[in-house]
Amino acid sequence: MTYQYNKTCDCGNTISIEVSKRESAFELKDSFVYGLECKKCGKKGFSSMSSNKPKIDEELLKEWTENTELYFSSQDEDLLLAQEYDNIHLYLKFIDKESIDIGKRNTLIEALCVMIYDNTNENEKEKLEIVKTVSSELKNRIELVKQADNWIMDYIKEVSFPIIGIEFKKKPSKSGLNTTTENKSWWNKVKQIWN
Repeated sequence: MTYQYNKTCDCGNTISIEVSKRESAFELKDSFVYGLECKKCGKKGFSSMSSNKPKIDEELLKEWTENTELYFSSQDEDLLLAQEYDNIHLYLKFIDKESIDIGKRNTLIEALCVMIYDNTNENEKEKLEIVKTVSSELKNRIELVKQADNWIMDYIKEVSFPIIGIEFKKKPSKSGLNTTTENKSWWNKVKQIWN
């Protein structure tokens, strides 16, 4: 399969750049494409940019878990991973590896908790099966889930933790702001620093 970026300039001209599966998966050409000048008007600005991404497979996930510099997404990586329902058992395989980076393990656990959150209160058989499968598997890894507690947003834990069998305790806010909002904002800042 061919992977490419399409950058549409403010003038309407579109630039297409072909990239490898790896470059597309890990957004390795993003800054290069942002900096490209339009061949028609010479400007770098753009009205839209898109790229097709490969499905996250074992090969990509292995490289991602072994390299702390790689990201599938510079923001909300857990949400992106959570959309790959077919990868539940693949994520669990990597979570169980002792050599995995703690941050990568926590991101995978967070993604699985997001799957529970996204599919709870759904009536479709397939979605209920996702909740059942993920919660059952995370119950078997409950200590790892507890270790990832600070990694996971409160609003995700509020739904997913009781299903997994962990008591959810909302942390009191020091400033009077919503704790979930504070944590999400703080966590997004931390993720940006790491990128």
